[in-house]
Amino acid sequence: MKKHFLALSLVATSGLIAQDAAETGTHQEQNGYCNSCCCSPCCCKPCCVPKPKKCIDCECYTPAYYDLECDWGLFLDAEFLYWYARETNLGYAAKIQAKPRTVVSDEVLEPRLVFAPNRIQNINTDWEPGFRVGVGWSSGCDGWDYFLHWTWMRNRETRSTTVDNTYALIGTTTDPMYAAEDEFLLLNPWINASFHNVNVDNNINSNLLTFDKVSARWQLQNYNSVDLEIGRKYWLSKCFTLRPYAAIRGAWHKTTFQTTSTRNFENELTSDTIAFSFKDRFRNRCWGAGILGGLQPNWHFCSNFILFSNFDVALIWGEFEAQKRETYLGTSISNGTTTIDPNYCNSFNHKFFQMTAILDTAIGFRWEECWCCDSMRSALDIGWEHHIWFDQNHRIKSYDFTSASVGASPVVAESGFRGFAEATGNLMLGGLVVRLRLDF
Repeated sequence: MKKHFLALSLVATSGLIAQDAAETGTHQEQNGYCNSCCCSPCCCKPCCVPKPKKCIDCECYTPAYYDLECDWGLFLDAEFLYWYARETNLGYAAKIQAKPRTVVSDEVLEPRLVFAPNRIQNINTDWEPGFRVGVGWSSGCDGWDYFLHWTWMRNRETRSTTVDNTYALIGTTTDPMYAAEDEFLLLNPWINASFHNVNVDNNINSNLLTFDKVSARWQLQNYNSVDLEIGRKYWLSKCFTLRPYAAIRGAWHKTTFQTTSTRNFENELTSDTIAFSFKDRFRNRCWGAGILGGLQPNWHFCSNFILFSNFDVALIWGEFEAQKRETYLGTSISNGTTTIDPNYCNSFNHKFFQMTAILDTAIGFRWEECWCCDSMRSALDIGWEHHIWFDQNHRIKSYDFTSASVGASPVVAESGFRGFAEATGNLMLGGLVVRLRLDF
């Protein structure tokens, strides 16, 4: 009796185990494979019956939480940018100060003044929003992925500096002096140097054209950059990945830089009223295309938190256009007579092709989570980026002004510059990035 009872018990137990196994197999066929974060049965309707993924080459330690089941290969990317944009070598005014010195004239010591630089005024920019959007596809061919994204932003800023407009109002009516000791004056390094000899304010002791106010405006208009990447993520360990990638980049943008220099005063000694305005407007426009290569290392602290970074270098070949427009207007009222001087307007263009080097860097933290039985994944990034366009701005400065007498009667003084230089600098972009990515 005991033997028959034990045999019947074993048969019954075996039947229950077989039934449980059959139900488990049916459940897996119907619902797929669920990770530990989902309850059983799966929390979402199955999209397919996933098969265990095979190792690609020798990469057999890809963490299970990273693989998506029923993967379509599509991912979407949307980013909010809060960036600054600046150009180097954009000093718009030089604040100078009259300093005493002594010279020897006919063996007599005479006090004189020399103009010493006090401070260079630079234009900085505030932070403004932008965006980046992209779409990608992870192929089943050896793990390669493709990513197309577009970046857009703009930025602008206005700055100004002033000094007391009563300088040069000392001396006598027949011998006005240019400035008193320790007085401040402003120079604009961007004006046409030919006008340094224009005597617009009846000052006899200097050929320098000075101002009591200089303002500047810089603007980055519609910065656009489009990249098409191809890359592959390698799991070099269970907690570290490296994605080398190459891309084609197209970019175009325009920058404007304008200075307005004014001098307004009434000379109580000579009863002259002086008012003039010098406007210099530079516009740089460029477009180009080229190639880039980079690396994206990621450190996985766990299945959810990641420290990510990016580094790439690009070379873009394209056309560059630099334009300057000069508009100089002034009025002088002396003894009831109004004189308009200067009254001048001119513009010129400079077009050329060049190769531009670009450096892109980024670092930040990412939170990832898989949803719907590992059929979807979302990622939220908070990071910081820097982008440098080397030798991007090109602006012409004239220098070495001179004068010459033309004609016998009356004598006419003509001014001009004998040289010019191209001022170049870097365009810098960067700031906060908030990114949302969805993988399907």
